[in-house]
Amino acid sequence: MKVVAVPSLRRKASKNQYDSADLVLSSLLDFKPEVWGLPAFQDWICNTLPIEPWYVGGPVIKGFGRGSKILGIPTANLPTTAFSSVLSDCVCGIYLGWAALSDRGEVYKMVMSVGWNPYFDNTEKTVEPWLLHEFPEDFYGEELRLVVVGYIRPEANFPSLEALIERIHEDGRIASSALDINPYAKYQNHPYLLTPLCQKDEI
Repeated sequence: MKVVAVPSLRRKASKNQYDSADLVLSSLLDFKPEVWGLPAFQDWICNTLPIEPWYVGGPVIKGFGRGSKILGIPTANLPTTAFSSVLSDCVCGIYLGWAALSDRGEVYKMVMSVGWNPYFDNTEKTVEPWLLHEFPEDFYGEELRLVVVGYIRPEANFPSLEALIERIHEDGRIASSALDINPYAKYQNHPYLLTPLCQKDEI
């Protein structure tokens, strides 16, 4: 018999608590039945898994300063207090979706990290979206709204900073390609993204 363990409190589990398991996963989202001689799931699309969309937003705040300075990848940071219940239930990993800033009237593709950033060993769970667009300036203080529509992979540690950066760029390429097709493309014009801020509570 083969055993696959999915701890409910992964970060608090002891290192040897699941030694008897053949594989330890962060989430059932990462279970690959074909590895165990079972038929593969048919719902993965272009290396992504569609999920029930969730909607989060808030003002862009200053984070750890690692995105642009260390990684060369300018991620946005959101205060998590407004959606702490969603965040606590959310599986750690890399997601894709759509983003809009305040009343700019444009919608951008985005890829997003949710979790503890094991390479940097964060002490709190964070949400860090990377908008796949070149911005000429920072947008601290602007309202950022996200529609999260798919899952790419679990969060992971990396042997080097270079390996981490390479993987983030690969996640960006996967997200950019997948968002061009349904079921993802239809959310680009979702009212949550396009309605002016003063009206968004009426949606």
